[in-house]
Amino acid sequence: MIDNTPLFIVLPFVLLAFMLGIFIGRRKSENKSAPSPYTLSSDYFKGLNYLLNEQTDKAIDVFVGMLEVGEETVDTHISLGNLYRQRGEVEQAIKIHQNVIAKPSLSLSKRNDALYELARDFMNAGLLDRAENLFHELIQKQSHVPSALKFLLSIYQQEHDWENSILIAKKLEAATNISCSQQVAHFYCELALINYKSGHSTAALKQVKKALGTDKQSVRASILEGEINQNLGNCKAATRAYRRVEQQDPLMISEVLESLLQCYKELNNTKEIKTYLEHVLNKYAGITSILLYAQQIQQTSNDKSAALFIVNSLRKKPSIRGLNTLIDISLDFTKGTAHDNLLILQEITNKLLENKPVYHCTQCGFNSKTMYWHCPSCKSWSSIKPIQGIEGE
Repeated sequence: MIDNTPLFIVLPFVLLAFMLGIFIGRRKSENKSAPSPYTLSSDYFKGLNYLLNEQTDKAIDVFVGMLEVGEETVDTHISLGNLYRQRGEVEQAIKIHQNVIAKPSLSLSKRNDALYELARDFMNAGLLDRAENLFHELIQKQSHVPSALKFLLSIYQQEHDWENSILIAKKLEAATNISCSQQVAHFYCELALINYKSGHSTAALKQVKKALGTDKQSVRASILEGEINQNLGNCKAATRAYRRVEQQDPLMISEVLESLLQCYKELNNTKEIKTYLEHVLNKYAGITSILLYAQQIQQTSNDKSAALFIVNSLRKKPSIRGLNTLIDISLDFTKGTAHDNLLILQEITNKLLENKPVYHCTQCGFNSKTMYWHCPSCKSWSSIKPIQGIEGE
């Protein structure tokens, strides 16, 4: 039966067959006392025929059977296994790489190369415990250390083993001289969340402090510190944590504004609410700050004044969210045809906002209505930000 293997997958096997033919021919020539034309076995031509007919599985089985594992051929076997893994046939890859490792005559270097590829096979197959053990073995043997540490870090993150993630990230940092502080800060935040949800607020705050000690620019740590202190009733400490976000990443101010204003209310510091909102408006003019300031105007003045403020703001910074809020406020003081028209506009803006993402990954473009600190798509940390512009912040 002919499989429909794409050409870009078949080509490596064609090259492999060509190289295999040269290798076998040379070996046979070396075993003769006088030079002679290369002679190839019938198995080789059988495998080549399978390959030309796009029956790659049968072709590979023939080629593998022709080539004994040895110091000269181990790289070929490893490459074969890697090609199987790339095709998604992990079981075959595991079989080939295990066969290589089983040969006692191999040098330590070649055996470690095969061990590394086998660990990757296990990881692709979802056998994380086996992959973990092999990567640790390689690190102990000082072989493939940076790559093994990276894969281990990925495994521990998948398993939500944050303590080991911290340990491995620090080892990776030492091995590569590349900072992992941002990731480690997130791992401390994950531990803080676990403690906080278990009712251990003091332990959670200690983990947050470790996160900030590791990465002073950690927005997540500041927000988490603010939330924990706010829920504990310590609003002064919460406001300090929330206000730190502006210096860490101005794009994330919208994530803390409402909580920060609530803390000021709890402290009966209404003056600071207005002062800080005006500061944020003048410096950043995000739609969240505009709408929160409009709420303050509603509370201290009236709906018409709040609506007028939003209208003036929308002239400078158009926003669907802003228009939707303007309609909501205006419905309270309009009647007749104007009121009916606003209801139509409200229905349109509600539909526009209904399925619009709020957050965007700056690394891979993943969009979401929920804030993630770890992108579900590309697995980057701190890459998701509020969307800017007319449809966002």
